[in-house]
Amino acid sequence: MMTAVFVLGLAAACGGQDDKAVDEALEAFKTAIKSPSEADRVTAVNELSKVHHAKALQRLSALLVTDGPTVRIAAARGISGFAELKKQSSHVLIAAMGGNTKDATVLAALYECLGKLDDDSSLPTLHRGFEEKEVSVAKAAILATGQVGSPSSIDLLIAFLGKLEKLSKSTGSVDYTAPVPGGGSSVTVRSEENAAKRAQDLIPAVNKALNEITRESNGSFETWSAWWAKNKGTFKPVK
Repeated sequence: MMTAVFVLGLAAACGGQDDKAVDEALEAFKTAIKSPSEADRVTAVNELSKVHHAKALQRLSALLVTDGPTVRIAAARGISGFAELKKQSSHVLIAAMGGNTKDATVLAALYECLGKLDDDSSLPTLHRGFEEKEVSVAKAAILATGQVGSPSSIDLLIAFLGKLEKLSKSTGSVDYTAPVPGGGSSVTVRSEENAAKRAQDLIPAVNKALNEITRESNGSFETWSAWWAKNKGTFKPVK
């Protein structure tokens, strides 16, 4: 739930918009969202999502943890279009993750929507998402990291790729720790019953994220590490 201070900050950010039109849209939404049909409520959410205003963001954010899965996902996707309120929108998506830990489909959608917002402040959350237990959720966090496209993610992605390659060849449960290129830290992939299969499923996503950030095509920890060692000092983001 957003604090009063945060809500006031949102209102200030969009105070110049047509409040009368926004209030009319909210009034229509207030009626439509009461429908017993989840499909109708999704339609109501989609309509309100066209109103890029702090008041609409506040109303949509409440649905991220209080309605059915399809409504929650629709609200997240609607919020991902609030480019005018990028940081605030990222904040509400991240805040909703705690209330959706038991629903992998919704949680994956939240990560996906963070990627669409393209807000660097979401990167710590996205990076932590690599360790999500459900493969679909971890994959969503990895791909979202690629969408944000920050060079600050490259070291972590390469290190994670190295660990996944190691795990993909393992049998049984394994804990594997690898240093982040450049030194100073390391990251551990936790053991699980099917670590090899999980690693194999995630490797293509890591490569895709690295491709998207760098516009380079390398396929392994070894080739990415060699390329990054050569280019880290002069690399500039493509976007």
